[in-house]
Amino acid sequence: MSKYLYGAAVQGIQGFIFQTNKLQEIVGASELVEQICTDFFKKKVGESFKDENLILGAAGNIKYIFDDKAECEALVRKFPKEVMEKAPGITISQAVVKYEEGKLNDSLQNLEDKLREQRNNISIPYDVGFMGTERSRRTGGVAYEVRKKRKGDFEYIDEATHLKKEKGDPYYSEKYADNDEETLFRKISGFEAKDYDVKKDLIFDIDQMKSSWIAVVHADGNGLGSIIQNLNKSFENKTDTEVKEGFKKFSKALDDSTKKAAQSAFKEVVKGKDQNIYPIRPIVLGGDDLTVIIRADLAFAFTKNFLVAFEEATKKELTFLATDFGLKEFSNGITACAGIAYVKSSYPFHYAVNLAEKLCSDAKNFVKGKTKEYESNHPKMNGLIPKSALAFFKVQDSFIEDSLSDMKERVLTKEKLIDFRYGPYLVSDKDIELGFAHVYELEEKLKIVEEQGQKADKGESNGISKLRQWATEVFRDPATADFFLERMETVNAEFCNDFKPKATKNEKSIVYDVIQLHTF
Repeated sequence: MSKYLYGAAVQGIQGFIFQTNKLQEIVGASELVEQICTDFFKKKVGESFKDENLILGAAGNIKYIFDDKAECEALVRKFPKEVMEKAPGITISQAVVKYEEGKLNDSLQNLEDKLREQRNNISIPYDVGFMGTERSRRTGGVAYEVRKKRKGDFEYIDEATHLKKEKGDPYYSEKYADNDEETLFRKISGFEAKDYDVKKDLIFDIDQMKSSWIAVVHADGNGLGSIIQNLNKSFENKTDTEVKEGFKKFSKALDDSTKKAAQSAFKEVVKGKDQNIYPIRPIVLGGDDLTVIIRADLAFAFTKNFLVAFEEATKKELTFLATDFGLKEFSNGITACAGIAYVKSSYPFHYAVNLAEKLCSDAKNFVKGKTKEYESNHPKMNGLIPKSALAFFKVQDSFIEDSLSDMKERVLTKEKLIDFRYGPYLVSDKDIELGFAHVYELEEKLKIVEEQGQKADKGESNGISKLRQWATEVFRDPATADFFLERMETVNAEFCNDFKPKATKNEKSIVYDVIQLHTF
């Protein structure tokens, strides 16, 4: 008997989430996107939904087996409208392939090909209005309601903004306490509803922070394409049940690894902090992807902890790849890379997210390029498994460029005099001796700077201020910079001896990165 393999891919996610620069609306949009592949889909399938038929339902992708043709056709007709009504601005690509028993693996690959074709088709927006229709001044969407602003004037709100605000409101979120719906905050914190007071604990108001600096962190796994490719090869002689369960098991293991790593990092950075307000908001958390908005001073520690925990989690969760499918090359787990964009709270979030993604790609390109130089215990898998690494950048002006390399060139280099482009940084303890930039170096330098700061608080000469002056004058007047350095070496001899500001690795200096992290 024929069955029908249905697939859907969510489109326009980033535009939908970051259409606004208001944190509450961003969080609400993220929650709506999170539910599309879970609650929305299950409810639309209805009573006939079978957990065993769901192959994938996360991270903006759905793969589901329909036993009945009519039910599949009904879903294809109704689901896009459901999505556009619940999350106006989001569209989905859909595809269906008919398959015979014993050919599920081939059908899954055919489905992917069809979905790629469908992504190029134009979708008509749900909220198209007539000419002359009142519109939201912020988004351009069709006006849905009139809302009174704080200063007493009024603004038109489109339906998407209304739903985002409602979903992102902590008071509104309290209704989740009595059901099984897993919010993004629950995923990253590991809390049950009873473990926190949603009325106060979820309010992360950027406008009320002491510092105007925040960070956007983006991370995703390394080598996922190779894993899926190798997994597909191992499925060639497997039954449909084995293929289906294998994909489900892999997807769940990867999702659980990311969630456990995020929870580990979350608990580490909030430990000992004010527990009335949790200074982090997850935007994406699923599959091997993570995007969060976090207080700037916590971003580096959070990211490092996440990457380390991700390696450990995948080492435990993905053991079945070796035992069930013979993929022994993944027995030590997989790695991930991350980018941290430090920006002012007024900086457009969509630019910040884009920068964080570019920084993550920068870290990935770095570790891939260095893979052959590593002495690794990992077995070979189209080369050695890349290392975990992070890259960061602090945006200090409003000048936005498309090229990350151009931004670094402009901010971090001075002709041939000095190069402050020290990273990306490896994060694993076992990689310290490999000879590349490592977070351990940053942490050691930061300790020295912090100790110097404590001495300065007691009235001693402040070597940190002289270090900042030196780094600034490098770009203004090299002769003045040399003067500051000589004076620092005389007045703050112990600090200079420990910090070694002149020391470089591969003609690159770590000084600028240390200064930037210290400012937070």
